[in-house]
Formats: sequence, structure tokens, C-alpha cells
Amino acid sequence: MTNTTTSHFDAIVVGGGPAGSTAARRLAQSGARTLLLEKAMHPRYKTCGGGIPARTASMLDLSIDSVVEGEVSAVEVTHFGRRGFVKQAHAPIAYMVMRDQFDQLLLHAAEEAGVEVHEAEAVTSLESEAGRATLRSDRGCYSAPYLLAADGATGPIARWAGLGQGIAKSAAYEIEIEAPAAALDRWQGRANVDVGYKPWGYGWVFPKQGRLSVGVVLSPGRGGSIRRWSEEYLTRLGLDGATVGSATGHPIRYRRSNKERIAQGPVLLLGDAAGLADEFTAEGIAYAVHSGILAAGAVIATLGSDGEAATTYQRAVNDEIQPELNAARAISRLYYWCISTWARLALSVSQRIDYFWRAFFRIMRGEARYDTELGRWPGLAWTAKVL
Repeated sequence: MTNTTTSHFDAIVVGGGPAGSTAARRLAQSGARTLLLEKAMHPRYKTCGGGIPARTASMLDLSIDSVVEGEVSAVEVTHFGRRGFVKQAHAPIAYMVMRDQFDQLLLHAAEEAGVEVHEAEAVTSLESEAGRATLRSDRGCYSAPYLLAADGATGPIARWAGLGQGIAKSAAYEIEIEAPAAALDRWQGRANVDVGYKPWGYGWVFPKQGRLSVGVVLSPGRGGSIRRWSEEYLTRLGLDGATVGSATGHPIRYRRSNKERIAQGPVLLLGDAAGLADEFTAEGIAYAVHSGILAAGAVIATLGSDGEAATTYQRAVNDEIQPELNAARAISRLYYWCISTWARLALSVSQRIDYFWRAFFRIMRGEARYDTELGRWPGLAWTAKVL
């Protein structure tokens, strides 16, 4: 029977992924009494390629060395397995992790900071009135003036709160391969990006410890064919006979406008729940962590006052994250359109112009941003808008 006694907190976080754990830890460090509700029990499997951009590590302000299974400092680009070329970053641009271990590390850090963590407890309802959010589960009832929803692309909080409506969505399919030694050696320190999928999308190989993460992400509306594309990609890689550890699909959401509301009243959407993934790489972990930092900052600034954390947070996302998402979308439209229209020419140009790769590597390391780099090329920005 559900406990009818309501427990009160300064803030409640739903979801123990990178966004939720980051926000909860910062809130607790500021002295806020914080509850984190997670529907699963960590470590829990999370569908994800497991490539953590190097810039993410610096934002986290804690070491992730204990869960890193490899580094990527080179990218091999292919077009349906052909016409390949390699670009060297000469320094790590991403760290390879298994998300169950990575997420558990962040959740444990939040708990050490003083967060009250309830695992294996799924929320069943949300009520919002008088500036407070009240959540119920099969184990309790909880209330706070701030609810930070980091419950993922399919979580119920956004729907219950009437937020994040109309955010675009695409599909990804990820396969963990127990790869033979030759394949592990082939991809050590190197990721594959396989392009040519219309109207946009790509296949990937990420190297891990004794495994390869192989997957495909496709544009909105193409999810029905993603498993077939993934199987064909495995065949091109020569991995169709390898042992499969897991194979799962998941949606990715993309916020495309400042007008898409992700915060209102006591409820703030973070990470995937808010559609904070870029449409060039479909990467969302860096933005999840960033949104956790911004959400915690907005709550801390207004805690115990009449301030409006939702307005502060949405403005911060619009100013600090959305310009990157908009630029990444423009770059995506231009790059993938060129690849699908003039594959040979586009790949040749991509191979020969090192500036674009140096810019991309700087972005992955946190030394630059999509919007600032795109701003250096006004003609490209204009072309992307009219495509």
C-alpha cells in the first residue's frame, strides 16, 4: 500500500542518468535537501553508444577514469563501407564507457554529496499546484517547490506537465559486440562514422574493452527500417557472425526552437527529456550534464525566494545550449545533404579540408562550439538555412 504521508524536500530529481545525478549533486552541495528517484536499480543497462565527448569530463568536475574503457583520437569516415579516409585528432576527443558503470559513478557521487537516493522506485503521478510539485510512487508521496525531470526521452514527467510537446524525435539502434581480437585491434583508438543514409543519419563503431559498440541513427520517420540497416552495417564491417551481447533501440529527441517550452511552474526538463541532443552527431550526454548544471544553478539562485527558477532555467538553456543545437542542425542538414546528393565529391572535399575536422575536434574537446565555428562561415550558414 502506498504511504500516504508526504515527505517534503527543497528539490526532487527524477532520473539517475547524467543530467539528474549532476543536478542533484550540485543541489546537495549547495545545502538543498534533495531527493532523487530512479525507476531502475543501478548498475542498470542503458542503450547508448557510450562515447563521452572529452568536453563532458571537464564539466563534471569529478574523475571518470575508473569507468573509461578506451579513448578515441581518430575518426574513419566511410560511405556504406567504401571510400574511407581517416582523420587524426592527435588527442582524445571522446572516452568510451559502458553507461551502466558511468551512470552508477555519477549517482554514487550524488549520494556522497548528500542526495537522498531512492532506486527501483518509479513515479506514478504528478500534481502541481500552489508552486509545488507532488509526486507519488508505489512507495511514497513527495513534495517540493522544484521538480527536475531527467527521466529520459520516453519519461512521463514532460507529458504530465504539458512540456516538451512537439519536439522532433528520431531512432537509434545499438549493438554491443563481443568482437574478435582482429576487430578490436582494427578499431583501437578509432571510431567509424559510416555515412550515406538518407535524408540523414550514420552508422558508428566505438571501441571498448573487449567489445565494440556498433549502431545506426536515422532521421525522424525512418525508425521502422533501422534494424535492417544495422544488420547490413554489421555485414559490411565483417561482424555479422560475432557474438551479440545486447541489441536495443531507443528514441532521440531534438529541441529545435527557443519556443519549445521545457520549464514551467515547478517543473524543469533536463537532458533527453528536454530534447537536448545535437542533430549532427545525435550526441546528448554533454548537453545532459550541461542542463543539469544550469537547472541546479537556477534552483539554487531562487531557493527560498519568490524567484522563478523555470524562467531562469529556460532562458539559460536558450542562451547557452540552444545556439549550439541550432548550429549543429544547420551543419547536419548541409553535410548530410551534400553526402546524399554528391557522395564522391562531398567525401573528397571532406577528406581534403582539414579545417572542418580540426573545428569538429575542438568542439568535442570543449575548445570551441558549433555556433561559433559555423559563424566563421556565413555562406555555409546561409546555405544550410535554405536547404
